[in-house]
Amino acid sequence: MIEVFKIIHGYYGQEGVPHLQLSLYPNTRGHDKKLFKLQSHLDQRKYCFTARVVSKWNSLPADVVNAPSVDAFKGRLDRFWSSQEVRFNYKAEFEL
Repeated sequence: MIEVFKIIHGYYGQEGVPHLQLSLYPNTRGHDKKLFKLQSHLDQRKYCFTARVVSKWNSLPADVVNAPSVDAFKGRLDRFWSSQEVRFNYKAEFEL
Protein backbone atom coordinates (compact mmCIF):
# COMPACT_ATOMS: atom_id res chain seq x y z
CA MET A 1 0.00 0.00 0.00
CA ILE A 2 2.90 2.34 0.73
CA GLU A 3 4.26 1.85 -2.77
CA VAL A 4 0.82 2.55 -4.28
CA PHE A 5 0.62 5.75 -2.22
CA LYS A 6 4.03 6.83 -3.54
CA ILE A 7 3.06 6.04 -7.15
CA ILE A 8 -0.29 7.85 -6.96
CA HIS A 9 1.17 10.93 -5.27
CA GLY A 10 4.11 11.23 -7.70
CA TYR A 11 7.06 10.32 -5.49
CA TYR A 12 8.60 8.39 -8.41
CA GLY A 13 9.35 9.43 -11.96
CA GLN A 14 7.30 8.10 -14.86
CA GLU A 15 9.87 5.55 -16.04
CA GLY A 16 9.93 2.11 -14.46
CA VAL A 17 6.76 2.63 -12.42
CA PRO A 18 3.78 0.28 -12.75
CA HIS A 19 0.90 1.97 -14.54
CA LEU A 20 -2.00 2.60 -12.15
CA GLN A 21 -4.89 4.41 -13.82
CA LEU A 22 -7.18 6.60 -11.75
CA SER A 23 -10.89 5.94 -12.18
CA LEU A 24 -12.50 7.83 -15.03
CA TYR A 25 -15.70 8.41 -13.06
CA PRO A 26 -15.57 11.62 -10.98
CA ASN A 27 -18.44 10.66 -8.67
CA THR A 28 -16.88 7.71 -6.87
CA ARG A 29 -17.80 6.76 -3.34
CA GLY A 30 -15.12 7.05 -0.71
CA HIS A 31 -12.01 8.90 -1.83
CA ASP A 32 -11.17 10.71 -5.05
CA LYS A 33 -8.08 8.63 -5.85
CA LYS A 34 -9.83 5.37 -6.71
CA LEU A 35 -8.04 3.19 -9.22
CA PHE A 36 -9.54 1.66 -12.35
CA LYS A 37 -9.58 -2.14 -12.20
CA LEU A 38 -8.70 -3.73 -15.51
CA GLN A 39 -10.40 -6.97 -16.49
CA SER A 40 -7.95 -9.83 -16.79
CA HIS A 41 -8.63 -13.24 -18.24
CA LEU A 42 -5.14 -14.67 -18.05
CA ASP A 43 -3.46 -15.76 -14.83
CA GLN A 44 -0.31 -13.96 -15.91
CA ARG A 45 -2.08 -10.58 -15.62
CA LYS A 46 -4.47 -11.56 -12.83
CA TYR A 47 -1.74 -12.02 -10.22
CA CYS A 48 0.55 -9.09 -11.04
CA PHE A 49 1.08 -6.20 -8.60
CA THR A 50 -1.24 -3.71 -10.28
CA ALA A 51 -4.16 -6.15 -10.39
CA ARG A 52 -3.80 -7.29 -6.77
CA VAL A 53 -3.61 -3.88 -5.07
CA VAL A 54 -6.53 -2.09 -6.77
CA SER A 55 -9.34 -3.59 -4.66
CA LYS A 56 -7.49 -3.07 -1.39
CA TRP A 57 -6.55 0.52 -2.32
CA ASN A 58 -10.10 1.38 -3.35
CA SER A 59 -11.44 0.07 -0.04
CA LEU A 60 -9.31 2.45 2.05
CA PRO A 61 -11.06 5.46 3.64
CA ALA A 62 -10.45 8.98 2.33
CA ASP A 63 -8.50 10.19 5.37
CA VAL A 64 -5.93 7.41 4.84
CA VAL A 65 -5.52 7.92 1.09
CA ASN A 66 -5.34 11.72 1.31
CA ALA A 67 -2.57 11.78 3.92
CA PRO A 68 -0.11 14.66 3.43
CA SER A 69 3.05 12.51 3.64
CA VAL A 70 4.25 8.93 3.55
CA ASP A 71 4.75 8.84 7.33
CA ALA A 72 1.24 10.15 7.93
CA PHE A 73 -0.07 7.53 5.49
CA LYS A 74 1.75 4.76 7.36
CA GLY A 75 0.28 5.84 10.69
CA ARG A 76 -3.24 6.20 9.34
CA LEU A 77 -3.01 2.87 7.53
CA ASP A 78 -1.84 1.13 10.70
CA ARG A 79 -4.71 2.65 12.69
CA PHE A 80 -7.22 1.61 10.02
CA TRP A 81 -5.88 -1.92 9.67
CA SER A 82 -5.61 -2.44 13.43
CA SER A 83 -9.41 -2.62 13.58
CA GLN A 84 -9.62 -4.95 10.55
CA GLU A 85 -9.59 -8.73 10.76
CA VAL A 86 -7.40 -8.90 7.65
CA ARG A 87 -4.37 -7.93 9.74
CA PHE A 88 -4.44 -11.36 11.35
CA ASN A 89 -6.27 -13.38 8.70
CA TYR A 90 -5.07 -12.69 5.16
CA LYS A 91 -8.10 -14.49 3.69
CA ALA A 92 -10.58 -12.16 5.42
CA GLU A 93 -12.39 -9.36 3.60
CA PHE A 94 -12.14 -5.66 4.44
CA GLU A 95 -14.99 -4.13 6.43
CA LEU A 96 -16.09 -0.55 5.91
